[in-house]
Amino acid sequence: MSRLFIVLLTLMSLSGCVSLNSLSLTQVPKDRSHLISASAYDWVFLGLTSQNYFVEEAINKLKIQCQGGKLTGILTKHQTTAYLLVFKREVVASGYCQKS
Repeated sequence: MSRLFIVLLTLMSLSGCVSLNSLSLTQVPKDRSHLISASAYDWVFLGLTSQNYFVEEAINKLKIQCQGGKLTGILTKHQTTAYLLVFKREVVASGYCQKS
């Protein structure tokens, strides 16, 4: 009986539920030849947090990939994956780098 309980508890802790919190899109350019993307995440216990530093991390990763160019057609997604008592908050950003 205790072995079954441990197996069930393990399976429940490994499964997760994903929800998309927000989505935004800027104007898509005519030239879509250079697509770039970046993501960042953080872990939260019981959904309690006051920090969003990981968003800046994703933005900086995107900017590094387009140095000397202009970012357009930016698509951002904020999603949360829940695992029992722990949550993974993630920002995924992609866009087109227009070099002149």
